[in-house]
Amino acid sequence: MLENDVEREKRRLSILKGISQDLKPSEISAQIGAHQWVIKRDIKFMRYNDDLGLKQAEESQALVREQKVSILTMEKTHFKQNERFRGMTGLSLQEKSFRNMIDFNRQELLKILKSKDQHAAIIKLSKSVQKTLKKNGIIVKRWQDTEISERAEEYLTNKNPASEP
Repeated sequence: MLENDVEREKRRLSILKGISQDLKPSEISAQIGAHQWVIKRDIKFMRYNDDLGLKQAEESQALVREQKVSILTMEKTHFKQNERFRGMTGLSLQEKSFRNMIDFNRQELLKILKSKDQHAAIIKLSKSVQKTLKKNGIIVKRWQDTEISERAEEYLTNKNPASEP
């Protein structure tokens, strides 16, 4: 029994180091030279005993994972395109498509705003238009009714040529 505790304590530091580097139990076991199930059992034992070292290792693991995700995101094509577009126009692609959809459907949206029952007016639109407006965040579903989002309503009222003097 005492030998198991000594061996577990020797493995503990290697396991904590591996976890903090975001290694899988199989990778840790390859480094140590122990079976993967031994590593998993030790991690389970540390969790059961509320090991502070394990908690710190998991926190550093979370930081390493966040860094990996941010690096991968920056390497993706759509991120680069969005940044290039933002540099040229000062808007993101999502914001520009939001504005384009509102401008394209301005007459229908103004009719919906003026109607007493927005839900009924939205239902009269074709399903494809409803899907497109919903996808771009122009209409939202609240409880049982659909209505124009606050952001879209604000954009419509600010850009409405009829309301400006």
